[in-house]
Amino acid sequence: MIKRILTGLVAIVGASTITGAAQAATSSYTTANVNLRAGPGTSYPVVVTVPNGTPITTYGCLDGYNWCDVSWGTERGWMSASYIQITYQGQPRIITPAIAPAVGLTVVVYNRAYWDRYYYGRPWYRHWDRYYRPPPHAGKPPRAVQPLPPRPPKANPRPPQVVQPIQPRPPRATQPKPRRPQAVQPIQPRPPKAAQPSQPRRPQAVQPVQPRQPRATQPRMGQKRAIQPRQGQGQRRNRRG
Repeated sequence: MIKRILTGLVAIVGASTITGAAQAATSSYTTANVNLRAGPGTSYPVVVTVPNGTPITTYGCLDGYNWCDVSWGTERGWMSASYIQITYQGQPRIITPAIAPAVGLTVVVYNRAYWDRYYYGRPWYRHWDRYYRPPPHAGKPPRAVQPLPPRPPKANPRPPQVVQPIQPRPPRATQPKPRRPQAVQPIQPRPPKAAQPSQPRRPQAVQPVQPRQPRATQPRMGQKRAIQPRQGQGQRRNRRG
């Protein structure tokens, strides 16, 4: 219950702050396709991408004029001041700390009330602690950075050393070494081989050729066989005669 009451009070305070900022609204337009974010920084989620050359309404900027509170149609969010151009003395100018107060842009504060007013119901609405980053130098003036004094020159500086170029070495004169004469041995002719006396061949025993015996010829078929006289028939005829 107490938490709801505190949230309502914060919303009322934020609404009053926004109402005061709305009175100083200034017409401007974008110089490129730029993201309209839910907070002054690139860590916040993108609400919508605004096209190049689109008219927008600027309500105020953070201290330093690097991020500004703008609206495009029904969308409300924060945009980098380097992409916002206004008309100053009849000429288009980028918002700078010197020009912004002259055109009526005041310094506004980003808080949780702004988040609850314009982004309730968005998918990333419950992750305020994840996205919130306190703006740099919030409530504190930026420290002036003192430039470091230049170092005095050193006493008795060393004179620059003259670097002598390396001279190339001349090539060595190489004298050819005389070759030692090699003793050539004459080729000795080979002595002829001693001819060995031929041994006489042994006489071979010649076998006399035996005459072949005549073959007993058998009468061929169709030839009449010669009738040989039987023994005793002649004797009988002689006896009869």
